[in-house]
Amino acid sequence: MHTVIENHDARFQEHWNTLYSNDPWQNPLYFSEGDAENLPVSAGSPGDYRDRSFLVVSDDQPVFGCSLTLHIDAQGKKRLGYFGMEASTHVNRATMMTPSNNFQPEAIRLLQQHIDSILMEENPSFIDYLDPVSCGIMSPVTQVLLEKGGRPTVQQVQVIDLKQSERALYRQICKPYREAIRWGKKNLTLDIVSGESAAPEQFAEQHASMLERSVALRNYIELVRWGQGFLVQCKHKSEIVASALFVNSNKTCQFVIGDLRDCGLPERVVHTLFWQGIVVGKYLNCDQFDLGYSATELMSQVADDLTPEQFGGTSHTRLRVSLTQ
Repeated sequence: MHTVIENHDARFQEHWNTLYSNDPWQNPLYFSEGDAENLPVSAGSPGDYRDRSFLVVSDDQPVFGCSLTLHIDAQGKKRLGYFGMEASTHVNRATMMTPSNNFQPEAIRLLQQHIDSILMEENPSFIDYLDPVSCGIMSPVTQVLLEKGGRPTVQQVQVIDLKQSERALYRQICKPYREAIRWGKKNLTLDIVSGESAAPEQFAEQHASMLERSVALRNYIELVRWGQGFLVQCKHKSEIVASALFVNSNKTCQFVIGDLRDCGLPERVVHTLFWQGIVVGKYLNCDQFDLGYSATELMSQVADDLTPEQFGGTSHTRLRVSLTQ
């Protein structure tokens, strides 16, 4: 029998942790030790967001999870997302039907029914949703949003297998990028900031331009302080020329955003930033390194021919769906 469990249910946390351990993506921005209340928010405080996250459970096993919050934006409009990011869904790979590589129809029906009932109840003006396309399958939530007029945007991301040796990871990077990384090792000083050493005041002062571009980062630094992320800082001649913020779960290390200064060496610095993130992610025993869509955006600011694909790994497709009602 399938049922929906909402975030205020006493059983929610235990089931959420089970879902987390079996989710193939394990995006660190959506899973913070299984505790949604500790996730960073883009503005204000967690109290400004009403958590509508829920699970679809079958025979005491979570099948689907949805990270979902409602808040009033600066224009006074209702917006569905997740603590300043897009809402997203998660799957329990262990509950997939074999060998059809699909989920039980009743679980899909209940997921779509519940998200539709929330839309009718809350009647938000805007909906921002990220479909991870887990296991190669489009989320049933995407179908609901598309039927209501949602606009999809395809995002190509690169995922690197960190279970390989560091030598193998380095060799799969294209030769020009490896040359840039070698230059970076000789000419840049690299600092890794994490834990209690990540002072929010110092971070805000050093990376004001980064924070202006993404207000959500004002609180992402807390993940770094909790040991669930790290900041890579590159210095050239004692001056900070670039920084990159990474977050990590037990499985995934993910690039969030980078900050480049005008130092005349942007390409070589970008290569070095990403390589250092890969190395630290492997040191943290993560299984995969996710060069998310923001990596593509950062590279495009530097040069048209810079692409995440040249770092190796495999390409994955995700969908961002926006709906205005």
